[in-house]
Amino acid sequence: MKEVIFMRHAKACQATFHQSDHERSLTNSGIKEVESMSKFIKSKKSIPDIMLVSDSKRTQETWKYLNKELKNTLSKFDKDLYLATPKTLINKVMNLDNLLDSVIILAHNPGITDVFNDYLNIKLDYMPTCGVGCIEFHTDKFENILDCTSKLKYLSYPSLINNG
Repeated sequence: MKEVIFMRHAKACQATFHQSDHERSLTNSGIKEVESMSKFIKSKKSIPDIMLVSDSKRTQETWKYLNKELKNTLSKFDKDLYLATPKTLINKVMNLDNLLDSVIILAHNPGITDVFNDYLNIKLDYMPTCGVGCIEFHTDKFENILDCTSKLKYLSYPSLINNG
């Protein structure tokens, strides 16, 4: 069994006049979002073996707060995950070492939303900031995730956690 958590970064500030999209940092509410979602993920016993993280500032900051709760030591910042297509996201998962059993892919919309719609047959209008979706794949090899049965373990986001 392999487990993949697709997660969108927390709420980020608007870019300033001389700032690129890649350099945007988290808002105070974004920090609260990721602190809440980190506890949620941990409560689901979904501690990943590895976290693959976009190299943008907002995803790195999301990772920092996420990692405080999950205490994961194996993480990789990957420029290919910045505004990645769903195909790129799936390929990153399919190329993981099969000695690992679980991963968090921490990236951006529209790729995160589209991976659920295009590859996982889970209809999702829009993944909110800091939203997470955990999929269990019934296989021992990540390269087989598109050819095996899978199950949505959970799908949630901050306003659902904090208001429910």
